[in-house]
Amino acid sequence: MSSATARACANIALVKYWGKRDAQLNLPAAGSLSLTLGALTTETTVAFDPALAADVLILDGAAARPQETARISSFLDLIRAEAKLSTRARVTSTNHFPTASGLASSASGFAALAVA
Repeated sequence: MSSATARACANIALVKYWGKRDAQLNLPAAGSLSLTLGALTTETTVAFDPALAADVLILDGAAARPQETARISSFLDLIRAEAKLSTRARVTSTNHFPTASGLASSASGFAALAVA
């Protein structure tokens, strides 16, 4: 089993983009402006494990909801396709600030996931 860990900073939107012009490509309807909060981080570890039958996502110490895991699996599928791998992964992500508090925890989580 191989693993990697990365950290990414949270941010807070000062001007939010409000909506998407292309949901499939995830393109915003308008620009946004945000501020990085260097002291508030998300730490994410990705461990590829041949024993896993499906990807597993642990958020802040608890098993994630299926729709959250599906988003992570979709991203990992892109990585697996590029690397020509099929191994499933356990992703453990911890926010070192309150989750769902308006501080873009999903953005910092995905940034840390991409680096890991």
